[in-house]
Amino acid sequence: MTRTSRRSVLCGASCAVALAAVLTLAPQAASAQTDWQAEWNKTLAAAKAEGELAILAPPGQSHRDFLAHEWPKVHPEIKLLQNTSNGPELMPRMTLERNAGKYLWDLVFTGSENGFAMRNAGFADPVVPEFILPDVKDPKTWGGWDAAFMDKEHQYVFTARSYLKLPYFNAKLLDPEKVKRLGSKIFLDPQLKGKVIWHDPLLPGSGRTFAPVMLRVLGEEGLRRFVTEQVVFTQNQMDAVDRMARGEFLIGMGPIITGLLDRYTKAGVQLDIRALGNGPELGAYANTGASNIVVVNKRPHPNAARIFLNWYLSKDVALAMAKATGEDSRREDVPATAPPDERPVPGEKYWEAQREEYADDVRQAQALIAKFRGN
Repeated sequence: MTRTSRRSVLCGASCAVALAAVLTLAPQAASAQTDWQAEWNKTLAAAKAEGELAILAPPGQSHRDFLAHEWPKVHPEIKLLQNTSNGPELMPRMTLERNAGKYLWDLVFTGSENGFAMRNAGFADPVVPEFILPDVKDPKTWGGWDAAFMDKEHQYVFTARSYLKLPYFNAKLLDPEKVKRLGSKIFLDPQLKGKVIWHDPLLPGSGRTFAPVMLRVLGEEGLRRFVTEQVVFTQNQMDAVDRMARGEFLIGMGPIITGLLDRYTKAGVQLDIRALGNGPELGAYANTGASNIVVVNKRPHPNAARIFLNWYLSKDVALAMAKATGEDSRREDVPATAPPDERPVPGEKYWEAQREEYADDVRQAQALIAKFRGN
C-alpha cells in the first residue's frame, strides 16, 4: 500500500469516527435545546395563568424603577408587585406574616445576613433548581457556584452582582494629593476629626460590613481612635449622602454615594465626590449589597417567580441593571460599568465581608465598635 493510499485509509477511518460523533452529538444538542425551551414555554404559560408575582425589593429607588419600567415590556401579562423592607424589619415582618398563615412573597432581594436568617428559619428554597436558561444555569457564567453563593451550602443566598464597596471623599474639601500621600493614615488625620459620616455599622444596612474592613485596615487601637475621634454615625444611609453633598463631612462610608447624587447634579450643584481609593488599604472590599436573591418557599406564584428570576439574570438585563444601579454584575460576560476608580485593581485580592464564613468577623468588629461607643 502506498503512503498516499495508507493516509487515505487512515483519514477515512478517522473521518468516519468524527462524522459518527457529530451525528451522535447533534441530536443530543438539539434535544437539550428542545428540553429547556419546552420547559420555558410550559413555565411561561403557567406564569401567565398566575398573572402576577410579588417581590421584596431592595430599598434603592434605582433598582425598583428599573424593574417597574423594564418588566412590563417583556411580560405585560404578569403584573409585578414590588414592596420593600428595611433590613432590620424583614425577618420580623416575614415571621409575623407566616405565623398568621400568609405566604405573600415569591422572591426577596436583601443583604446576605437576612438571607442566612431566612434559610435558618426555613423560609428559603434552593436557587439553582429555578434556573432554566442555559447560560443562567451554567456555573461558569457566575465564576462558579462557590463564588456566586454567599451561604456556606452554596444553595440559598445567590448574589447577582459584585462590586467594590469603598469610602468616598469630598475632593473640594480634602486634598486628593494628601489622600494619596497618607494612604490609610488619612483615616486618623486631625483634619478629619468629627468629619467622617458612617451609616451605623451596628444596624443592618450599607455601613455594617465596613466594621470588619476598618478593623483590618486600622487595627484595634486605630479603630478605637477612628470611632471615638473622627466619626459621626447616622441611622439613615441617605443622610450620609445628603450631608456629604452639602459639604458637612469630608469622608462618607456606607452607600455608593456617587451613584446617589443625581438630584443634586440635576439641580446644577457642582460636586466633586470621589472614591477614596480602590485598594484594600483604603477600605475597598468586594460587596454584594442588597443584590442577594432568596427564593421563598411556599411562594404564591412559583412559575411567575421562575420566569422573572431567569429574565433578571439574563445577560442583557444584567448589563442594563448594572448601568442603572452602578453595581457591576457578577456575570463573567458582562463588562464593568463602574467608574475606573471604583473598579477592582487587576490582580488585587479583595475581602468579601458578606460571605457567611466571615459572619463572626462582622460580629466581633461590631462588638468592638459598640464597646468603644459605650453602647
